[in-house]
Amino acid sequence: PLDMVDTCLCMGAGIDIAQGIGAVTPGMKCFAFVGDSTFFASSITGIINGVYNQADLTVCILDNSTTAMTGHQPHPGTGHTMMGQIVDKVSIEETLKGIGVKTVRTVDPLDLSSSIAAVKEVAAKPGVKAIIFKSPCIAIVKPLGKAEVLQDACRKCKKCIREIGCPGIVVEDGKIMVDASQCTGCGICADICPFDAIAVTSFEKREGSAK
Repeated sequence: PLDMVDTCLCMGAGIDIAQGIGAVTPGMKCFAFVGDSTFFASSITGIINGVYNQADLTVCILDNSTTAMTGHQPHPGTGHTMMGQIVDKVSIEETLKGIGVKTVRTVDPLDLSSSIAAVKEVAAKPGVKAIIFKSPCIAIVKPLGKAEVLQDACRKCKKCIREIGCPGIVVEDGKIMVDASQCTGCGICADICPFDAIAVTSFEKREGSAK
C-alpha cells in the first residue's frame, strides 16, 4: 500500500535518502527499496557510503531478474548480454558481502511468513544490512493459477485490500472480487485472509516460488 512509503523520489535515491533520515532522526528504523537492475546501475556506491559511515539501514532489493521498468533489457545479474551472449551472473548477495554488508538474506516474497520473519530478524541488527526478495517477473514467468473469493466465507473485512494494495482485488456491488485479468496467482491474498475466504485454483509451484 502506498501509505507505507514515507519518501518516494527517484530511481536509486532511496539508499542515500534513508541514510540522511537516519542521521537526523536517531533510533528510526529506515528501509530503502531498490530493484535488481537499479542496484547495479546506481545503488552500490550508496551502500558503500552507508557501510563506511556506519549507517543504520535495511536495504530491500526486489530481484525479479530483469529490467521490467524499461523494457526487460538484461543487466549484470541476468547472465546474458544485449547481444544474447551467455555470461557469468554477477551475484547481488556476493556483491553486498564484498562491499562490507555483513548481514544478507535472500527470501521468496511470495512466502509471506518467511519474508516477515526475515524482515524482523534483519532489521533488528545494527549497521547496513540487506534483504533480497527474489521472485521471477510475472511478464517472464506466466501465472499458473488465479485467486477467487469464496463469497459464502467472505466477511468483507477488506484486509486483503488494505494490507497489500493489489490491483487485482476490487469491490463490485459491495462484494470483494478478484479481477482475473490482473491476478497472477501469487497467493498472498489467500495467506492474509483471516477467514480462509480466498482460494487459488489450478496453481502449481513455479520456479523460484515457495508456493
